[in-house]
Amino acid sequence: MVWRMRRLHPRAAALLDSLLAVMFLLSAANSVRAAGSSTTIPAPQAAPPIVHPAAPAGVIGAQALPPLKLPQHFENDPQVVAGRLNGLIEQAVANNPDLLAAHYAVEAAAHRVLPAGMPDDPYLGYRMKDLPTTFSMTRENATEKQIEVSQRYPFPGKLALRQAIADKQADVVRADLRATLLHLVTAVRFAFADIFAIDKDLQLALEQQRMLRDLRAIAISKYQLGPGLQQDVLNADVALAQIDTQLIDLARKRQTRLIRLEVLLNRPAVEVPALGTLPPAALQFPTAQLEEMALAANPEIQHLGRAVERDTLNQRLAGRAPLPDILFYAAYGSRNDHPGETTTSAGKTTTTGAAVRPDLITGQIMLDIPVFYFSKQREQLYEAQATLRRTRARMAAARDTVLGALHDMLARLAEHEQVARSYEREVIPLASSEVAAAISAYRVDRVDFLTLLAAQDNLDKYQAAYWRNEADRFRDLAEIDEVTGAAPPSEAAAGAIR
Repeated sequence: MVWRMRRLHPRAAALLDSLLAVMFLLSAANSVRAAGSSTTIPAPQAAPPIVHPAAPAGVIGAQALPPLKLPQHFENDPQVVAGRLNGLIEQAVANNPDLLAAHYAVEAAAHRVLPAGMPDDPYLGYRMKDLPTTFSMTRENATEKQIEVSQRYPFPGKLALRQAIADKQADVVRADLRATLLHLVTAVRFAFADIFAIDKDLQLALEQQRMLRDLRAIAISKYQLGPGLQQDVLNADVALAQIDTQLIDLARKRQTRLIRLEVLLNRPAVEVPALGTLPPAALQFPTAQLEEMALAANPEIQHLGRAVERDTLNQRLAGRAPLPDILFYAAYGSRNDHPGETTTSAGKTTTTGAAVRPDLITGQIMLDIPVFYFSKQREQLYEAQATLRRTRARMAAARDTVLGALHDMLARLAEHEQVARSYEREVIPLASSEVAAAISAYRVDRVDFLTLLAAQDNLDKYQAAYWRNEADRFRDLAEIDEVTGAAPPSEAAAGAIR
């Protein structure tokens, strides 16, 4: 070995020394690769952590991180994966606090409908009328003990309009509930696609790890037989160490995506098996029908449509504002009889001035007079008209925005489907053929090891890009379902909409 190194060019010898140093530094990763088919990456056995003297014992470096568990099996049955996704959606619908708050908002709005159609509560009162300062109940004829009842009743038609407005407002809140539900379902499907993309990266990394072990074995065999270079083995070791680091990073990323899913489901822990495929998903309707669905069932358009109906009724009510409300008043007055004056003369008692006072009934009807019509009721009508015009303008803008977003999503979906076909029919088969040819050529010393690694790396990149494209296509379909207001793929979610 010393003789061979002396024959090398000085720059080549320096490169070989550097590679030997790298091999020494990579010894920490040998425990991972020595596990063979094991899917657990233990925490690196590094030197004991350095604890500063000022730090309390047990605070820094008290214990090593737990080993990361990598999946051993990837679920490739689309129906099983679809069932798992539906189960996650059902849990989100049952537990998500935002959706629960939207349900309570609908319940509160529904309870406001009936009171809106009721008049104000009547007034019941009692008063002493025309009581003299002597507090005599019999001296004055006008003294009464009165029981009063008054009731204000809006002009006929106003209460019905107020109740109809409250009912339309409840419909607006129901549209908000539907929008919250569809957005929640889309968020769960997005999180599911994120986990799938990471799982496919994990699967590809594990496959690449096995392939690199095979290539390393070939390099070692060639080196032992003579024509091979030790540099090839070291390059394989570097690539394997990079795979180890990638697996650690992907495992952490998967935990992060699971935490996001736990937030959506409002659960302390969520288990999602390693995904090897996505649920069956495809565009079910032509573009024209999707446009009709979006204009009819999009939650934002539904919200604004109900708001237009509400504001139309508000305008009608404002137009009736000058019509007078009616105040009904009734009172019953009880009077005491006058006992008269009693005199005694010659042993005879005489009563004079006695009077029988009958009880009195008072009735009254009063009407509002819109004396400030030009400064009050007319301005309220103008406000209602402007509000209605604003809501209609927002409705028109929302229709244009929804159709534009739908067309953009359809264009992205078409692009992702075209990219998928290109990867399936051309890119990946050609890259696989390139790897096979590079392996064969490397065995007979027609290409170097770095060329072989580059071919394998290109194949891995293309495969990863293909699966990321599939995840993007799944997200596109989820967004299209949300924009068009399509029924969620879960009975629980569909029931929540109703």
